[in-house]
Amino acid sequence: MSKDRKQLLVNSLRRLVRRGATVHLRRILEKTRSEDLASAMEEFLGGEARGLFAMLLEDSQRAAEVLAAFDHTRVVELIADLDPAQLGPVFDKLAADDAADILASLPEDLRASILAVLTVEDSVDIEELMQYGPDTAGGIMNTDLFALDKEMTAREAIVALQENPDAEVVFYVYCVNEEGTLVGVLSLRQLLLVAPATQLKEVMNSEVISVPLTMDQEKVASIVARYDLLAVPVVDDFNKLVGIATVDDVIDVLQEEATEDMLKMAGVVEEAAARQSAVGSARVRLPWLLASVGGGLGAAFLIESFEAYLIQVTILAAFIPIVIGLGGNVGVQASTLVVRGLAMDQIDVKRLLPALLAELKVSAVIALVCSLVVACAAFFLGDGSLRLAGAVSTSLFVVMAFGALLGTAVPMLSARLGIDPAVATGPILTTSIDLIGVFFYFLICVTWLEL
Repeated sequence: MSKDRKQLLVNSLRRLVRRGATVHLRRILEKTRSEDLASAMEEFLGGEARGLFAMLLEDSQRAAEVLAAFDHTRVVELIADLDPAQLGPVFDKLAADDAADILASLPEDLRASILAVLTVEDSVDIEELMQYGPDTAGGIMNTDLFALDKEMTAREAIVALQENPDAEVVFYVYCVNEEGTLVGVLSLRQLLLVAPATQLKEVMNSEVISVPLTMDQEKVASIVARYDLLAVPVVDDFNKLVGIATVDDVIDVLQEEATEDMLKMAGVVEEAAARQSAVGSARVRLPWLLASVGGGLGAAFLIESFEAYLIQVTILAAFIPIVIGLGGNVGVQASTLVVRGLAMDQIDVKRLLPALLAELKVSAVIALVCSLVVACAAFFLGDGSLRLAGAVSTSLFVVMAFGALLGTAVPMLSARLGIDPAVATGPILTTSIDLIGVFFYFLICVTWLEL
């Protein structure tokens, strides 16, 4: 749904709620797609959104679809004041993985009261999923899977599919042996095209791409993307099929991870970027900015220590922002590319030297162009001084090259040490480049100009 259509829907809902036009409101709620309705309801305050959701409870399937699409961090706003008995049918309609994600975001007492009204089978499945880390394959998998014995015939498999319409099939049929061990996979197309008497073991692909329960969700998403899968089976330590991670879950993971990395690189955590109070957001973001303040003060002290040289050649001060800015920018560019490459498994953390050399080549070209432009500016601003132009352009080249190397090395070394590269390449990286950039700038200029 486009932004304009979303805003139109939000305005229409607000107007009808204000007027108390229940009949027209119900009509819109019935006709609007669940995903679009959830997106629009996120624009309402807690009480208003809760009122709209209460109207959806008459159709538990519809309510479940909206709840699954709603921002899980705000679900408590929708259901906090509702009777758990009303929510039971809704959670029964949810996929086990969606129900587990939503319940994990709720206060413990509310979570327990909802689990108490669910069927024993559903509550057991959901609690089992909640035991796995939220960022693992086990945390995003769906246990409503469909697996068939490899000894079955194609005819028997099709009948079994028809008798289980609610199973999470997603174009693949997974084959297991008598112990429940995953032994093969075939597509629904293959199943429909083979002779009815053909056994599954004769047509299945025994080289199944699967992921363990504890694999990080980002790596799961990478595997799904690499092999163009619509779903990937999740297995335990004994290769027994326990669930599947579907492409819709993977898309959510990619969006979450991309957002998380962007926020971390900016020194912001997700909670602070959401609907916190001004004081709450400031409390989380301030430490990172104080680190930048510390780096800035360090750079100021460095500049002050070269004051005597600035008095002799005051024009040097004019180029400090350019040198620091370009050095930091090229470092951020390099680090962003490396963080993305690491996240997508496109860069091997063990191949640090090749990565550094590759980035050095690129940064050398960029630095050369920028240095020539700045050299021309320094020549004219410095009354035709070739020495000044050479000193400023050389220092800029060195600082930019160093910034690119640091921007490449820091995230890769962080990954090798088990530290999140996105965190390590935030304000701390740019602050370090600023400090070292100022030092190299003055060191080269003072030496070159023989001050």
